[in-house]
Amino acid sequence: MKKSNKQRRAEIKARRLQRAAASAVRLRAPDVRLPQPDCAFALGCEPADQFVLQQYNNTCGMLPRCYVARPFTCRDCGAEELWTAKQQKWWYEVAHGHIDSCAVRCLACRRARRERLRNAAPGANLLGEQTDRLRALGATKPDARAVAEVDAALESKWWSLRVVAIQTMAQWGGEANLAKLHELMAARPEGGRRYFGWERVAADAARSALLNRERWP
Repeated sequence: MKKSNKQRRAEIKARRLQRAAASAVRLRAPDVRLPQPDCAFALGCEPADQFVLQQYNNTCGMLPRCYVARPFTCRDCGAEELWTAKQQKWWYEVAHGHIDSCAVRCLACRRARRERLRNAAPGANLLGEQTDRLRALGATKPDARAVAEVDAALESKWWSLRVVAIQTMAQWGGEANLAKLHELMAARPEGGRRYFGWERVAADAARSALLNRERWP
């Protein structure tokens, strides 16, 4: 009997999960993103660009030399899913996701969650709305109101909003903004209890924003 497309997709998914589990056993590591001597021989392995990772990540651990498919259980629906090596490479090196983050939802649940947030009443996703607003300001010429909004974001209790404000300042450019970014970089702590504080996060965000600025046409 001819199989339906749904059945074929389910079989492909099952085979991928089996291969990912077998690769994890061969690598014998709890975190398959860490460098392994036989990583190059794992099925579906993708090499990591450590230069890119060093620009956008700060971790006390080692950076991966490669990515291997990782099975996970969807946080919302409980489905067994696979985070492929190519998806990991995009997340860490293109989207610049933190090296310690990982997939927690399947594609269907991610889309459903985005739709819920998009259709939520105004203010229900205040942080997301403020973040989108700041990113939009970066593409416009700054006026007094926009500058005040960025200054307010830099004092927010949400570090993620502060980081977007730093990125907006880099997009605007100008002597004052660039000087502020260099001040944030110069204030980066090198050790001690403050290493994991806002000063370190702000310095790394400013450095990444300036690097991106240099790549803009």
